[in-house]
Amino acid sequence: MLRTEPPAGPGAAHEVESVVDGSWLVSGLVDVHTHPGAEEPEDGFDEAAPRRHLEAHRDAGVLLVRTPGTMERMPGWGDAAPELPRARSAGRWPATPGRFFPGVGGI
Repeated sequence: MLRTEPPAGPGAAHEVESVVDGSWLVSGLVDVHTHPGAEEPEDGFDEAAPRRHLEAHRDAGVLLVRTPGTMERMPGWGDAAPELPRARSAGRWPATPGRFFPGVGGI
């Protein structure tokens, strides 16, 4: 449990355990603009890429990602995998034909 104040009450002080000494402990971070699954536009969509990207986010301390667009819809397992950050996606990239990466986008 994270606390901002020491626990109150008799004997509560012995319940405090230091997990960080001489550093800051930060609760989960949020990446508000990321595109999991996109390596290079010409590569096309690879379902393994979003998992790799979300694992990298998790390893960096990110617990939530917001993606304003992806090559394809985020796979259904994205929010069901408890070991990965939550992903909030706006869906596929909207773009008029010929105005984005070749073969990607489209309204």
